[in-house]
Amino acid sequence: MQIEQQIRVKVLDETMGHHDHDGLVELSPIFQIFIYLEGQQQFYIDDVYFDLDAGDREAPKPQALLFNLRKPANLRLKPSEAGHSLRKVGIAAQPDWYGAIGFQASALSAEVRSFMNGHLNYFIWQPDERMVDCAARILAMTNDGTDEIGGLQRQAEAFGLMSQSCAHLQGAVQAEKREADSQLRIKGLKVREFLLEHLEEDLSIERISKETGLSKRSIQRHFKEKYNLTVSDFIRKQRLEKARQAINKGGITVSEAAYMAGYNSPSSFSNAFKRIYGSAPKTWRT
Repeated sequence: MQIEQQIRVKVLDETMGHHDHDGLVELSPIFQIFIYLEGQQQFYIDDVYFDLDAGDREAPKPQALLFNLRKPANLRLKPSEAGHSLRKVGIAAQPDWYGAIGFQASALSAEVRSFMNGHLNYFIWQPDERMVDCAARILAMTNDGTDEIGGLQRQAEAFGLMSQSCAHLQGAVQAEKREADSQLRIKGLKVREFLLEHLEEDLSIERISKETGLSKRSIQRHFKEKYNLTVSDFIRKQRLEKARQAINKGGITVSEAAYMAGYNSPSSFSNAFKRIYGSAPKTWRT
């Protein structure tokens, strides 16, 4: 199937008239990009509200919107006043557009695939100069379909905007993940400090979550990624280390060390100790 049948380009460059009622349009499943170069537009897609403001000719602040619909949805335009200019480029494609032009899903980044697999996923960002220039060129081209070369050029520019939009989406998702991972590492250190300060106390995952402000799932995920241990295993290992040091430097008995580490019997403590340190607790006494 030809690219122009899969990627549709529409432009709007005019002074808007007044309408005082919500306009309702039913949208089919679609992968849609809007590049706003000037003007403002508010609308709902189902119950999600969008407010795009690209400024005016004297003070432009372009905005871009990318959204994906996996099933039909309703678009409802908000009432607007007459007299304001609206300049935008719209690029619409079928949800499986990449396959129709010879791409495999595996050629798309994981971030883009995840975005396209969801319904009413959306991404709003400030397009860079390259994207703005590309959208401006599309606006400047004829749109009457009589110029075959012009039509191909417009399709090429549109495909370039799609590629750049996917790249911006991928970069934003990755940056957000890096920030989230950084915050999780910081909070993970807070959890570790809390555990080390309260080793002799009852440390249920519920209490740890409450005291540190992290969800139980986040705590467990962090410790598995950072230490390759569950939280319980981390606590057990730290208690054993504290007991080892007490045996080595303080000369306490194995029974005392077992109690310190939270074990009910010296034999259970000794078995756990051997698994970690390779020898019986008594061999560590100086």
